[in-house]
Amino acid sequence: MELWTVGNKTIMVLFAVIATYFTAATRDVWLVFLFLAYLALNLILHIVKRTRTKKAIVLAIILFLIGCSVYHPYFTLLLPFSFNELASFYPGSNGYLLLAIMAPVIFLRDAMMILYAFVAALGFFNYCMVRRYMGRVVRQEDELGSMRRQLHKMAKSLNENQDFARASEYMVKLEERNRLTQEIHDGIGHSMTGALIQMEAAKRLLNSDPATAETLLQNAIGISKEAIEEIRITLKSNKPPVEQLGLSRLKTAVEAFSGKTGLMTSVVHEGNMESITPLQWKIIYENVTEALTNCAKYSGATAVHVEIRVLNRLIKAVVADNGKGAAKIVKGLGLIGMEERTASVSGTVIADGTNGFSITTLIPHEGK
Repeated sequence: MELWTVGNKTIMVLFAVIATYFTAATRDVWLVFLFLAYLALNLILHIVKRTRTKKAIVLAIILFLIGCSVYHPYFTLLLPFSFNELASFYPGSNGYLLLAIMAPVIFLRDAMMILYAFVAALGFFNYCMVRRYMGRVVRQEDELGSMRRQLHKMAKSLNENQDFARASEYMVKLEERNRLTQEIHDGIGHSMTGALIQMEAAKRLLNSDPATAETLLQNAIGISKEAIEEIRITLKSNKPPVEQLGLSRLKTAVEAFSGKTGLMTSVVHEGNMESITPLQWKIIYENVTEALTNCAKYSGATAVHVEIRVLNRLIKAVVADNGKGAAKIVKGLGLIGMEERTASVSGTVIADGTNGFSITTLIPHEGK
């Protein structure tokens, strides 16, 4: 708004100065002084910061122009812009502004009245349009500020949630360690202590009472076998299934890739994941991560899809992107490494660059 006002007033001042120069009968130094005084007041207006002071200066400029108009009518052409400037401090005053701007027409005559009416109308409608668009800009800035605050709040909430998740994960690990420790101490620890006591007693009775010593040793052997079986059951019940380890590790790697590169990723699986052996999971994991690395380097894609399917006689792992693809497949070290790994379990790798780029790993397996 301020830039618009300064530009319009500058143009009108130049017009008034030129018009006065060519219409004045004699060169009047007072006209020069009055124009310079007007410019000085406007400079002061744009220097001060306080709103009340600005209003007072604008009002002083209006009164100054009214007085100058008595001396020379061209000063009235500058009045509309000062009225617009004063109205900018009072939103919603367009009706009163139009009346104030048009009031000097009553005191003008002939060509000057027509010229003033044209300048006043043009200035008023320009002012209304600029004010309308400035209102939009202010609303957009407010909305942007609100969005920034919401984004900051969401980021803070996300950080707090991440901190809570890390703390929760740490607590779960501590509780699991405590549970395992207690379980081993209460079960296996007591059993092994009892077996050790009986073996110590058998050692002392070995020469004096061999029969009793043999009985004690047999009891110790039985207790030790039970303890070993309990250890096996405990480890088996706490060890996650192979398919959970393999699939979880793969999903974690894909999510980490998405966070690092900004690409959209998805992972789907279908079929009996339990039939995939640890060695096959290792090959699938290494091939998928290598394919993702190649995608980030060369494809120019925005999204990558990973799928693992267990078919009747094959395990199928596909990494497909929506990038530029390749008319001709050139085998680099990464693709050659994938083929060698897969060939070690009698599998194969298929690369396709016709629609984006996809790498398919096929591994044979015994269906269950």
